[in-house]
Amino acid sequence: MELGEFDIPTRMIQTVSVLFIASLVYGILIMGSPIPLLSVWIEIFKLGILLFVVYLLYRFVLAIETIAAKL
Repeated sequence: MELGEFDIPTRMIQTVSVLFIASLVYGILIMGSPIPLLSVWIEIFKLGILLFVVYLLYRFVLAIETIAAKL
């Protein structure tokens, strides 16, 4: 497996989907408003985007080092 080949398990996608829907139901039924829990999910999403951008920068540096090593 190469460095850039990652498979996201379908079990993880199902788990995150169930947690998201459960938190929405909890927010509506118990708290009366889903806004606080949605803000938590938005922050988690923003953290994921940040980690993805850092990963892309890391891959870019590896590509530059590989090109420089071949010269």
